[in-house]
Amino acid sequence: MVDLPGGFLPAWRSNALAKSMTKDIVWDNLYIVWDAMIIVCHTIKATIWKGETGVPMKDKQAKWCPELGDFAGPKYRAIVAAMQRDIQSGALPPGTRLPTQRDLAWSLQVNLSTVTEAFREATRLRLITGEVGRGTYVLPGNDAVQLYAIDKGGNHDTIDLSTIVPARAFSSEDLRQSFATLLARDNLSDIMDYPTPDLMQRCRSAIGQFYQPRGFHPRQSDMFPCAGAQAALFAALQWIAKPDLPVLVEELTFPGMKIAARQMGLRLVPVAMDEKGILPADLDRAARASGARTLVISPILQNPTGATMDADRRAAIVALAEKLDLLVIEEDVYGGFTKEPPLSLQLAGRSILVGGLSKLVAPGPRFGFVIPMLEGNEARLPEQNFAIDELVHVTSWMAAPIMLELCCHWIESGEINRHMEWQRQEARTRQSLVRRKLGLPPLGRKPAAPHLWIGAGKDSPFAGLSGDQAAAKARAAGVEIVPASTFCAGRMLSDGIRLCATSPRDRADVTEACKRLRKAWS
Repeated sequence: MVDLPGGFLPAWRSNALAKSMTKDIVWDNLYIVWDAMIIVCHTIKATIWKGETGVPMKDKQAKWCPELGDFAGPKYRAIVAAMQRDIQSGALPPGTRLPTQRDLAWSLQVNLSTVTEAFREATRLRLITGEVGRGTYVLPGNDAVQLYAIDKGGNHDTIDLSTIVPARAFSSEDLRQSFATLLARDNLSDIMDYPTPDLMQRCRSAIGQFYQPRGFHPRQSDMFPCAGAQAALFAALQWIAKPDLPVLVEELTFPGMKIAARQMGLRLVPVAMDEKGILPADLDRAARASGARTLVISPILQNPTGATMDADRRAAIVALAEKLDLLVIEEDVYGGFTKEPPLSLQLAGRSILVGGLSKLVAPGPRFGFVIPMLEGNEARLPEQNFAIDELVHVTSWMAAPIMLELCCHWIESGEINRHMEWQRQEARTRQSLVRRKLGLPPLGRKPAAPHLWIGAGKDSPFAGLSGDQAAAKARAAGVEIVPASTFCAGRMLSDGIRLCATSPRDRADVTEACKRLRKAWS
């Protein structure tokens, strides 16, 4: 017999026995029927898990019932260890929907609380993620850090299309002249000290000059120079970071965001996207379901998809940020490839902009900045860890004065404008080259980013392959690219690969890489 919760049916049965034999017979028959229904339900469930119905399922649920005898320690830790093993072996690939906690407890013959504790620990370890009303899914591995430490297996012939870096524009002579100007100053020894107040003011003026062509004029007192855009992102997140804080991000988000979230213990909440960026309706849903009040977003040439918001999408996101009372952290490292102003210009006191020169000029100088545009609204936004003016302790003090001086010189002299225009043209030329060689639609009038997204599907140059499979075949052919699983913030709803056309030293390497990819994917 199967007891219902709280012994509900046996209580009915006791009352029936106390009244009459006739009623007792009726309840006994009902009891038998109930048992039969339970058996039928479990049979149907097992049939669905085995895929024997022949009906296509949108999210196929894994019939996962690991053997726990191989693992020592508490049962909940054994469940987590089994999950880690099966994820690493491929038995539980990314996007797999796990059985419900109650079903898994029933299959393993353990208490529900044991499975609940295991799922909680697996979530903390970023092995799985739960979505209200949708279930629990296996997350892709966090391979973001590997983009900066590629193992080429000793093969020096590998062409790297995986890391986004600008095309090489500065000649050795250009750099000699820049450093000669820097070394000719009278107080040269100052570059061996911490950044001085005069240097900080000079940096703020240079950042303002950098943004003038895009019609963006933030207050200089709101500008904090720092050692690169990633440092700027860390500073912005440190301001509000707390363990398990939910943060809204694009469903495919940039690797630096995943690394920061993992190190700070933040919980990423993915928001669905299209070719214009995040979808307003899904942002509304995700914010309400998660309770998140912080949104990290890349409105212009988003990494990895290259999505750029049009005027209507911008207006919708700005309206939702106001309605939901969101703090918006805007990543603007690719905005300089266009003339579009940052979204922060429209966000009226509820944004923090982070940017830098690593994708526009060169990554070596490590020149970035964080620009809080809150205008006294801090009290309305998520709880902060320190006063906004204390950002200087985690930004400007970490920057090298010699690099700050160098970048200020580039901006003040106008050298950076010439360089950025060359980068825009080179990115367009190389994107067009890749699209032509791989049989992709032409770029048209869209702005060109250094990176290019190729979605999986029947019309893809790697049709019939997943993003991970396409990347594996590319690596075997001597080309490094990045699959969608590296960028996935939750369960993987979109698949594809990202490549960077400006990473190779010259266009000849880009052509050779495309040749290898076509051969590998054919």
